[in-house]
Amino acid sequence: MKRFIKASMNVLVATGLVVISSCDEFLDVNTSPNNLPTSGVQYILPGSELGVGFVMGNTIQLVSSLWVQQMAGTGTQSDPYDRYSIGPAELDNEWTVMYSNLLDDLQQVKVQGREEGNFVHAGMAGILQAYVWAVTTDIWGDVPFSQALNIEGSATPAYDPQQHIYAGIITILNEAAADLNKTNAIPAGEGDLIYGGNIDKWTRVANSIKLKLYVQSRKKDAANATARINELITQNKFIASNADNFNVPFFASSGAQNPLYQYNHLTRPNDMIASTRFLDSMRVLNDPRLPAILTQTGTSAATRTYIGYENGAHTLLNFTSPNRSRWGLYIVGRGQTNLDGTINVAAANDQAPMRLITSYMVYYWLAEAALTLGTTGDPAALYRQALEANFSDISTFLGATYTPANFAADAQAYTNSRVAAFNAKPTAEGKLNVLIRDKWVSSAGNAYEAYNDYRRTGYPRLALPQNALVGVNRIPTRWPYALSELQANRDNIPAGLDVYPAGFLVPVWWMQ
Repeated sequence: MKRFIKASMNVLVATGLVVISSCDEFLDVNTSPNNLPTSGVQYILPGSELGVGFVMGNTIQLVSSLWVQQMAGTGTQSDPYDRYSIGPAELDNEWTVMYSNLLDDLQQVKVQGREEGNFVHAGMAGILQAYVWAVTTDIWGDVPFSQALNIEGSATPAYDPQQHIYAGIITILNEAAADLNKTNAIPAGEGDLIYGGNIDKWTRVANSIKLKLYVQSRKKDAANATARINELITQNKFIASNADNFNVPFFASSGAQNPLYQYNHLTRPNDMIASTRFLDSMRVLNDPRLPAILTQTGTSAATRTYIGYENGAHTLLNFTSPNRSRWGLYIVGRGQTNLDGTINVAAANDQAPMRLITSYMVYYWLAEAALTLGTTGDPAALYRQALEANFSDISTFLGATYTPANFAADAQAYTNSRVAAFNAKPTAEGKLNVLIRDKWVSSAGNAYEAYNDYRRTGYPRLALPQNALVGVNRIPTRWPYALSELQANRDNIPAGLDVYPAGFLVPVWWMQ
């Protein structure tokens, strides 16, 4: 996976004028960054945007999809990860990607943009940076924050408590929103691969990230979360339609493709397989999303079926057949599905984007908030909107050629049955179980969100994989810190969190 992420980050974007820095040149967070001060913000920003997409579609997605049992591991790396055997040495690349490339480059765009009068670019970078900070603290917990991007001031940055980081992210978003409403020396759309400089859409992303953070931390301060979410609802500036989705686009050229397509269908097609838990859950409920999310396999088109495997089973009983269910068309891109379950995404514009925050995620968050906090809105109606938005996004992306037969009618029937099941539950906890089960399916392709949901709610109900790492009695609640950080900055790591594997069983702040 490390080699994969390195190759993917060497990408030419736009007309070939922008190059994402190679991961071979990644710097440790505790060494001085090597910025490019002469680069225009319009050239740094698109590399950062694509970088966020590649990072979220690589190891973060792969590990999370194993831990929430959407996928099962059948490769030399994915099998140990499936069983929680993922130590500090495995995570150096991800740590340095976050700090020395994404966060540092986005900080450069913020500072340089303000200095040059390109405030809109600074605002876009601030929102992206806030998202990266949220991901970083969600998977690791306490991390360097207040001193992290000031390397000249501290070569061994202090670790900030997660609650302080969450508050800091809100501040970054507020500053970014203010920047978006200022002037720009160059056209706002230059270098923005996501929204082409559309300020309204970037504002909606900022508010949607705030909603995400308040829902995520609702157990720690319910009153504040309720008040802040109701304020955001009154403003009515969320990602409310799929046209506003916070998606990172990918391209047909080698190295610029959807990272899940590269990994799951091209470079390591036999490393993962659909988890039996995930597959069975969709089958038993006749979930119409199944053929869009997972591929079928078989000796002929008439005999195709779904093939999954139990999490952790590969260790003692290797699954070696190339015929298996993999991530499907909605997740990786439109194209011909081969008889072994691989996909050939051939057309230039058929790569699936990395869906960071979508309208259906927003409706799920609003439904959860209404259900658990009593915020404005009918939770059942919001749940319905989430399902409808998810089905709509699937059919819009797949188009007439690839949308499953009878999809619209099946989607409507499924939505009605699930909302009825939601309403039939006598308790809020029972309703939450129904809600998060469907969000688990909707999060396919961005399992980081499913991992957050599981840690926050305990849903869906998941058992330990077979042959789990000795000493691990629950699905890990955080990632181990990277080996390079343990070696260079161990004194600042919170007590007990530098021990593996015990440290990654300690709940993050918003879980407690």
